[in-house]
Amino acid sequence: MGNAITTGRPAKARNRAAGEHLRLALRILGKTWRKNTKDPDHVLNWKAWTTLGLPRSATTIDADIRQGVPLERLAAYAQCLGLPQRHFGSPQTDIRALLALSGQARSAWDHAPTPDFGAVFKDEYRAYNAPHSIGRLFALIGGVYRVHYGLSHSRHIHHCAFWLHTQEEHRILGRGFFVIFGLENPFTSITYRWHNNLHTHYLCDNHKEFGHIILPDPLRHNLIARRAPFWLSGSGVTDSGLADNAPTTVVLRMEKRPTSDQAACEDLWERECAAVRKRPFTSRDEPDFAALHDALAPQTAD
Repeated sequence: MGNAITTGRPAKARNRAAGEHLRLALRILGKTWRKNTKDPDHVLNWKAWTTLGLPRSATTIDADIRQGVPLERLAAYAQCLGLPQRHFGSPQTDIRALLALSGQARSAWDHAPTPDFGAVFKDEYRAYNAPHSIGRLFALIGGVYRVHYGLSHSRHIHHCAFWLHTQEEHRILGRGFFVIFGLENPFTSITYRWHNNLHTHYLCDNHKEFGHIILPDPLRHNLIARRAPFWLSGSGVTDSGLADNAPTTVVLRMEKRPTSDQAACEDLWERECAAVRKRPFTSRDEPDFAALHDALAPQTAD
């Protein structure tokens, strides 16, 4: 008999596991997507959802749940939920457990950037970190970085991978990875604006090392904002991990790695982490030490 003729656009490549995970995640988080858009829990009233350009149509969301998430939206859904993309799209993932961990991490940071210095401080914090300012900042600094840093107790220059990956209403979330004393140290971070600088707090996953880094705010410095490739330098303080428990000062330079889009950041992040595992520091007798040292100067002492 005659061959059937198909017309129209080709079917989108979809991830069915991610569709099921999306259904469960929205249910666990108490989110709705039907007609009642005035419901505070409707996805259209969810800042992360709208910022990432996720679907506004209930029909589209239903299709993403039932047929699977289109590959071009996989990274955005994962970022909105605060989950690694590779886990969000894997049928082996226990999405309930992963969401619980993600929620615990978010709850732990809910008040970290706004200590109780009174109403004036809170008003100033909200002014510096208004959603439109955070949006402009994230458009500029969001992405994966290669970081080189010096420590006051070390003669090496250490390496770190860092990813500013999610814009929230009043702050930016990140994750990082470094190796020291032979131990791997993944960490999470929050970044916010205050006066002329950016403040980044980070906490290692072992819940031992907690640090505070100060960087110039590129929204306040046009020359910094126009850097290509984009980079920032800063300093801070953290736990040393040594027997005397004394704090240590940190100086760093972080350069954004080129990438085509948000979806590519996950792969780039994994590659940068692999590079840190392979070479966690540069010692003084290596040929590129001098150039790295000069990039950190004048903050790094001999």
